[in-house]
Amino acid sequence: MNQNSKNVSKKSVISNVFYVVAAIVAILGVALLINNIYLYKTSYSQAVAQGYSAATVKKALMTSQLLPGIFQPIALYEGIAFLLLGVGIVNKKISTSLTLLAKAELCSDSVKENVDKAETAKKIKIEKDIEKA
Repeated sequence: MNQNSKNVSKKSVISNVFYVVAAIVAILGVALLINNIYLYKTSYSQAVAQGYSAATVKKALMTSQLLPGIFQPIALYEGIAFLLLGVGIVNKKISTSLTLLAKAELCSDSVKENVDKAETAKKIKIEKDIEKA
């Protein structure tokens, strides 16, 4: 039973690792999102400072730099973060279920042992009664 509790704690640690990695990936996604918005802002400012029309620059950079810069971190990094979070939750639930199943098997084994001991005791008592008679 001691080894069984060690397996459960290892599985809990694995779930916690999934949670931590999901948080790190989510933070990286937010950082990349902020970086892409900042890059768009500086590119826009530089192009306007060079004398290009603000509307033309905005139209060109919006489709080529800003929208992909927003959707990529959200879709990719946050999607991976949610996937890791889901895997951590599923892993924790499975390990809990396996723990309960292992406990049920141990209880079943102990009940069987008690029944076997009771049956053996009855047989011994019957044999002693037969010897007395």
